[in-house]
Amino acid sequence: MYIARKYKESNIVEYVLYMWHIEEIIRSMSLNMNFIEKSVIDGFPLPEEQKDELRGWYQGLINKMEDERLQEKGHLSELNEIMVELTYLHQSLLTLYQDNIYQKLVSEAQPSLDELKQKTQGKSKTEVETAMNGLFGVLILKLRKEEVSDATQEAVKSISKMMAHLAGQYHKMKTGELALPKVQEN
Repeated sequence: MYIARKYKESNIVEYVLYMWHIEEIIRSMSLNMNFIEKSVIDGFPLPEEQKDELRGWYQGLINKMEDERLQEKGHLSELNEIMVELTYLHQSLLTLYQDNIYQKLVSEAQPSLDELKQKTQGKSKTEVETAMNGLFGVLILKLRKEEVSDATQEAVKSISKMMAHLAGQYHKMKTGELALPKVQEN
């Protein structure tokens, strides 16, 4: 909860990845609060007041996942909305804003994105979804202490740079610092 809050304020991409991981943890424990308490919450050296807050946060997530029928798969509607925002921002940075830095980062990441899209047989509908799924897959491999090939690590570098820039622009958008480009008169 505390980590999620920090990520949501500082890096929306890390927030979404973190929350996808939390969804998987909750699913792995059959959306059972007793399992989560014993396996997760009790492991935190926190004062009881903060543990109560953490219990409430996990219970709230469980309730949302049940309400949205996400016991087996899928993501919370809040996270899906963020993904839509990131996708619209991605397109806007490429076209409307003509963000040269972002255009270059996307161009550098494009071969890796295309390869990922091919490997997933087009299940990811957008470049942002492809990038996020790729980053999440690598995160899961690392958490499981499984080997990540050099080629995959190299691909993830370019995708990570692209997504880091997108996250920074998202933060600017949310704080009102991202302004439309000025129209130049000829």
